[in-house]
Amino acid sequence: MQTIRIARLRPDAVLPTRKHHADAGLDVYAVEPVAIAPHSFAIVPTGVTVEIPDGYVGLLKPKGRSNHLLGAGVVDAGYQGEILVKVANPTDQTVVFGPGDAVGQLVILPVITPAVEEVEQAVIHTQKTTRGGAGGIVSQHITGGTPEN
Repeated sequence: MQTIRIARLRPDAVLPTRKHHADAGLDVYAVEPVAIAPHSFAIVPTGVTVEIPDGYVGLLKPKGRSNHLLGAGVVDAGYQGEILVKVANPTDQTVVFGPGDAVGQLVILPVITPAVEEVEQAVIHTQKTTRGGAGGIVSQHITGGTPEN
């Protein structure tokens, strides 16, 4: 994928950008003022929509110097709505975003989407790890401990 198609849903929206050409994420920006009270969350609209191609996913991540957290940041291929960023404020101070303020980063990654096959628990439990024993979360759940070495 060499390009990503992005459309403004509002004329005042700022298109996502990279600060440096090699950055993994595109900065996404608030399109309207939002104040988030301490220890609460809010939705910050961006005013843009992004065309994520099949075989990819967009993940919304916090910016490196942010004190806020982002939640539920998955943009699936085929989603055609506005990019809305759920922001959690774990601090004791109100977090304020003004129009044009960077809220987070959109990182676009390839995904593998295998079909789901239901099997009996015993089939999974008998699978061996490369270390020779049963392992993984199934073993932990059954034994109540950690996987065998």
